[in-house]
Amino acid sequence: MLDANPNRALLTDLYELTMAAGYFEHRIDCNATFELFVRQLPPERAYLVAAGLDSVLGYLENLRFTDEDIRFLRGLPHFRTVSDGFFDYLRHFRFSGDVNAVPEGTLIFGGEPILQVTAPVAEAQIVETYLLAAINYETLVASKAARVVTAAQGRAVWEFGTRRAHGPQAGVRAARAAYVGGCAGTSNVLAGYLYGVPLAGTAAHSWTQVFPSERESFEALIETFPDTAILLIDTYDTLAGAETAARLDRKISGVRIDSGDLLEKSRQVREILDRHGRKETRIFASGDLNEYKIAELVAQGAPIDTFGVGTDLATSRDVPALGVVYKLVEIENHGRVEYKTKFSMQKAHWPGRKQVFRFLRLDAQDSTDRREKFHHDVIALANETFPEGVPLLEPVMRGGRRVDRRPAIAEMRQRTLESLANLPRRYLSLRGAPPYPVATSAALERLLEEVRERYAIAPETSRLAQVPAERDGEKMLVFLDVDTQNDFMLPSGALYVPGAEMIVPNLERLMAYAAQQGIPVISSADAHAPDDPSFAQWPPHCVVGTPGQRRIRATELPGKVVIPNRPSAFVPPKDWSSRVVLEVEKQEYSVATNANFDAILAALGPCRFVIFGVATDYCVRESALALRKLNVPVDVVVDAIQAISDEGGRRALEEMKAAGVRLVTTDEVCSGALESRTALVAGSS
Repeated sequence: MLDANPNRALLTDLYELTMAAGYFEHRIDCNATFELFVRQLPPERAYLVAAGLDSVLGYLENLRFTDEDIRFLRGLPHFRTVSDGFFDYLRHFRFSGDVNAVPEGTLIFGGEPILQVTAPVAEAQIVETYLLAAINYETLVASKAARVVTAAQGRAVWEFGTRRAHGPQAGVRAARAAYVGGCAGTSNVLAGYLYGVPLAGTAAHSWTQVFPSERESFEALIETFPDTAILLIDTYDTLAGAETAARLDRKISGVRIDSGDLLEKSRQVREILDRHGRKETRIFASGDLNEYKIAELVAQGAPIDTFGVGTDLATSRDVPALGVVYKLVEIENHGRVEYKTKFSMQKAHWPGRKQVFRFLRLDAQDSTDRREKFHHDVIALANETFPEGVPLLEPVMRGGRRVDRRPAIAEMRQRTLESLANLPRRYLSLRGAPPYPVATSAALERLLEEVRERYAIAPETSRLAQVPAERDGEKMLVFLDVDTQNDFMLPSGALYVPGAEMIVPNLERLMAYAAQQGIPVISSADAHAPDDPSFAQWPPHCVVGTPGQRRIRATELPGKVVIPNRPSAFVPPKDWSSRVVLEVEKQEYSVATNANFDAILAALGPCRFVIFGVATDYCVRESALALRKLNVPVDVVVDAIQAISDEGGRRALEEMKAAGVRLVTTDEVCSGALESRTALVAGSS
């Protein structure tokens, strides 16, 4: 529709077709799942607005190779040795796969799948180039538009960028994407025709210059367009033009200033219009505007009602490209699934089909708005469920056909505006916004480790392969109180840790600090049946319901919620901003063995654990190492832990340090020093 050749089958990179030919010749007919995402957000972007899905689905539905296309490919030297069967395959080619995607207008962040394609591998491969191009460009422009609209603070923004876009077709896509991103409309008529984007625009400087006088040009425009004419008043002299417009014996919808000091000129023009009783006449400003200039004009009180933005919007001039990629995450052969990733430097990605869950919560940093806002996202495996999280990826195509009607573009724009309203204000800052918290689920972390081990990739190589953390986002501080139960802490306990009573004063300080600061506390607790198999190694201890299983007074906090070690026993608290105490029961050393621990981590979002309790050489060690395997930052409070043996304690500390655990003191924790450092990259120490 937009191209000279409306058939886009050849709008792909050559290697997509050579790979498809190779798959065909070698009878590689597995189903493959690819995911499209942006590895990292540019420093100038705190969020992106997903766009381009409608373009993608239209392409997939109509993808065909014509006889002319096939004749061209046959003539290429690259295909000289390819059998006739492959070209017969192309002649009958139809995309038959499934697509899941986030709806257009959804806010997304680094590493989150925007689009997920599952199809026979050759089909999924051939479409890669077009999908990347469509999603990259429209998401780029929609994201820029959202920033401009945010800067305008309720004033309308119109997109005027086609003449400066990277080609006429790009101008149409930009107009559509800008509207999805929140703009009021566009000057591009084809975008209005194809997509229903509202249109605006009346006359340029040349209109004024054609007439004998500026006044005559104004009168002619109003006579022709009495309800919509916007008079361009700065062809010759802005203030004289404003006076001329204000003295007309006609209603004036608006005037436009396209040059000069827009702050000062708009103030002077407003004064002229008001003096002549034209208070209802709007002032429209344009001329190399972007979000930064608009924000400055708004902050200084410029009496501008509407902004027109062109070049910076259609080209996303400050960020002209995104690091969008399309990566194989799994293949299925005769019902057997193989998970895929790569381990080249800083290019690893998460294996397996995924879902993104968005968690909402009251924003503790904004006491003026008591609505739930976006709090954090969790990238999880597709088969995971977190009932308190909102899944973002939806089925949009099955068997090569859309599963639902094409949504109206106004619905997409409304989704963007609602999403921006639900994003805490700090992430909307045009400069220096903190990164939005995005976590990966424990199951996804474990799957990556399984793939690493299957391919015998060294841990160091795996670490180098990981994409750098997303600008070190906010991490909630969480205290993990390990097994401070009577049977371990008291000399009379069934499995007393020698010297445990010596750390009680520091335990009291840590618990008091958590209460004062509203820091969530997770308390692990051994909870054994009378015939627990572990009693073959250890004396019977912490049997459920016995005094020995209870916590000591220093760590027995009011209002705790017990989480038994059975699936679905965890219900997230409604308000994490108040003090939260979860007692997580376990039968093994690590707190992570509780069936609900993955759900607890997902509900917390990106966090940093501070661990204390007993015993250093068993449950403290195992819990810390389990968290590090999940890439969670961990501090261990060295003067609030106690080992069963000195040698075991020394070995445990060395092992934890080698895994990236940082050793801290109670004084450091209670002075608030850690809270200022919770944005450290996961894995640093």
